[in-house]
Amino acid sequence: MQVIEPLFLFALIWSAGVTCDNDGRAKFDAYIRDTIADLHMERPPPDELDVFGYYFDQNALDWIDWMQTVPKYVCNPEKPFSELIVPTADSVRSKFILQSLIEIGKHVLCVGETGTGKTLVVQDKLLNDMDQSYVPIFINFSARTSANQTQDLIDSKTEKRRKGVFGPPPTKKYIVFVDDLNMPQREKYFAQPPIEILRQWMDHKGWYERKPPCAFRTLIDIQFVGCMGPPGGGRNIVTNRFLRHFNFLSFNEMSDDSLFLIFNTILQATLSAKFSQAIWPVGKNIVLGTIDVYNSIRKELLPTPSKSHYTFNLRDMSKVIQGVLRADPNHTQSVNSIVSLWLHEGMRVFQVGNIISLVCGIQFS
Repeated sequence: MQVIEPLFLFALIWSAGVTCDNDGRAKFDAYIRDTIADLHMERPPPDELDVFGYYFDQNALDWIDWMQTVPKYVCNPEKPFSELIVPTADSVRSKFILQSLIEIGKHVLCVGETGTGKTLVVQDKLLNDMDQSYVPIFINFSARTSANQTQDLIDSKTEKRRKGVFGPPPTKKYIVFVDDLNMPQREKYFAQPPIEILRQWMDHKGWYERKPPCAFRTLIDIQFVGCMGPPGGGRNIVTNRFLRHFNFLSFNEMSDDSLFLIFNTILQATLSAKFSQAIWPVGKNIVLGTIDVYNSIRKELLPTPSKSHYTFNLRDMSKVIQGVLRADPNHTQSVNSIVSLWLHEGMRVFQVGNIISLVCGIQFS
């Protein structure tokens, strides 16, 4: 019982609970803790974090923080900004669940708003943190993607195993990552051809060749991982006949603590490596100020018919920090100069200098 009960709870959290948004996870956490109290469970998760914040270690027979399962991250300021991936509790647990599902042969669909890190987490996992027997194939869907393009791309990567059967090289398995899965346009009767060709493989493990004699082409040792946002803004509803083949993994908006961890780690590494010591302490306040501005703008500047471009996400926030990182150390030696640069980048990205001045009553000196 010391293992069975915690493992069942862990499985319940990361199956039923993982599909919830942030508000749903708070309700799920309260329900689980009330149920645990009524059942008098021997090894309940600690109360410091919600039930999503812990991993059950079968060797230690204890619940541990997700961040304790990965080594401490050391940021390299010389790497390009786009290649810096700071681990957070959200990314660590998402990668764990993704790997667990892939290893048991399940298709995975990552769902979340723009800027929640779906693509970054999946790409980093497939490229840098998987067994060599898994070979990733990357496909980006757009509104103009066709079924023929999708079929030809996958066919070009496979080799003949035996008559009518194709797949990756022996001992290998293809993981086909499809980004922006619900972007293809819908036809008159709502079909999306690129998705229908993938659904044909999932239903029948292959498709027909387009050249005579149009033989059926069976594809083996292939698995799919997809990413998509909720319908709207060019994204479409996907047929349930296709979605039923996937296990869903929800990517929610990052907490302020996670945002601070990511951007403060990157900014402090660059400031301490390239800039004078006088401006090192200001990095923390720049990150906190950017988070406050970002949260206030998303709350106050909602999209309207006349201002439909007021749709801000984490990419906009990262542009502000990235702009500060591009400062020339030879011309940025004082607190005033780095703060002026930050204000400039905030206005460049958000174009709402009045909100920046109202929100950020932060002392930088």
